[in-house]
Amino acid sequence: MASVTELCNMALARLGAKRLTNYETDTTLEAIHCRAHYEQTRDALLRSHRWRFAMARATLSEDAAAPAFEWDHQFVLPTDFLRMSYLYDSTASYDVEGQRLLTNDDAAEIVYVKRVTDPTEFDPLFIEVLVLKLAIKLVMPLTQDKVLRRELQDELKTVAGTARLANLDETNTTGRDDFGLWNDARSAGGIFLQNDTM
Repeated sequence: MASVTELCNMALARLGAKRLTNYETDTTLEAIHCRAHYEQTRDALLRSHRWRFAMARATLSEDAAAPAFEWDHQFVLPTDFLRMSYLYDSTASYDVEGQRLLTNDDAAEIVYVKRVTDPTEFDPLFIEVLVLKLAIKLVMPLTQDKVLRRELQDELKTVAGTARLANLDETNTTGRDDFGLWNDARSAGGIFLQNDTM
């Protein structure tokens, strides 16, 4: 399985750029730009879609302080929380504000997208999308090649679509009528691509 260094090298290879020896300690221009963009790109991509490998469940603890108004309860979100999927076994409304989930329910069990930092846990198709998104961010500071950037953006659209469809195939919602089913359908909308077309 890939390491962070290997993932960066996959992106750099798409640009014909110099490879890294060690992501954390190299002092080359390539390493500096990889460190500037890798974690943000990874987290933004994780947050952009309900990736099955990054899904988690948690029973939340209630915050001792109640919300100032509008909601009856607030709950502490997990430290690895990136995106809400749904509130389990509940049709209650909720808001996510900072590191708190606000709701009128007096208990909260959630399904959410977590921050995954270990590349060995990444889905192979997530890696394909991550490498392309990272390459797009690196292409201008390292090569100034606008044609290559456009080609990478076009490739990303195809790869992201394939990844999204494969991810959606890994759930069976037959017979479900809960909020999670609605979220599964809604997540078919697409992987966040706007930053890659600027």
